[in-house]
Order: sequence, then C-alpha cells, then structure tokens
Amino acid sequence: MAAAVEPVVLAEQGGLVVVEQGADIVVIDRGKGPAEVTAFVLGVLTLVFLGFGAVAVLSAVFGGEAPQFGMIGGAVLVAGVGFAAATVSTLAAIRRRRRRPLQSFTPVAVFDRAHRVYRDGTGAVIAPLDEVRFERRMQMTSSSPKLVAVTPAGERILKRGNPFGGDVGTLDAVLTAAVFGR
Repeated sequence: MAAAVEPVVLAEQGGLVVVEQGADIVVIDRGKGPAEVTAFVLGVLTLVFLGFGAVAVLSAVFGGEAPQFGMIGGAVLVAGVGFAAATVSTLAAIRRRRRRPLQSFTPVAVFDRAHRVYRDGTGAVIAPLDEVRFERRMQMTSSSPKLVAVTPAGERILKRGNPFGGDVGTLDAVLTAAVFGR
C-alpha cells in the first residue's frame, strides 16, 4: 500500500490555503473571516468603552462632577473590560484555528489533475478541468474581492475576501499556475 502524499502549501492568503497533494490541488478555507470581523468589532468596542469609562470616572474623581457620572462611568468601564475579555477570547480562538492541521478542514475545492476534473469538498464532480478558470470578482457588500472558479454551469465561490482578515490576494494566479501549469 502506498504511503499518503504529504500536502505542500503553495500559497496562503486570508485564511485560504492552496496545497498540492500528489496530482491534486486542494483549496482549504480555515473559516476565520467571521471571527476576524468579530475581533475587530470587539476591539473597537473595547477602546470606546474603556476610553469613555476611564474619562468619566477620572473626571468624577478629580473634576468634582456629580457622583452619578462617576457611577455611570464605572459601569461603562466594566463593560469595556468585558469587551476586552471577549476580544482576547476571540483572538485566542483564531490562533487555535490557525494551528489546526489542514487535514481537519473540509476542502472547498479539489482540482484533480490526474483525472482532469474539478470536485467540490464532498467529492462531487463540478466540471472538467479544461472548462474552469479562476477570477477575482468584486462583491456587492464588501470592498474586498472574492475568488471564484468559473465553470460552464456558473461561478463557484472559493473565498469571500474581507477587509479585516485579508483579501484573496493573487490566489487566482497561483491556482491558474498550479492547476494548468501557466
């Protein structure tokens, strides 16, 4: 029985990893996009609540403001500490996801160069490889482009870029070169 071929990482951008495993080019999405957006929002809320809370408490203590402003500022400060804890927890989850082995993720796409077919993550054949091309396309709701595989049946989204975790970079060119040798 032949030993399993170890995957070789060709490119990684914004949580999307392109690996070569024997005759297959495998596209894996680590799925960090929503967590990265959440971490950004929580980080902003942390800064806002900690900043306003600290200013309110300090102005009540040193400025002689009414005590109720100090109590409200203290509550805002406590909320800021809660947001900070949530931010740290979210960032830790992102780091754990990044350390997981690639084999633990379901592939987004598999480009089988030996059989000349494009398969989805479940193994279903999508299109002959000669009828596939890779493109970056703009998204309606984001400033970052998405990476798509265009087939005769339509486009299949491989990765939606986001401004917080990185866009798709030049993965269209990497995939074209890896799959077609151009």
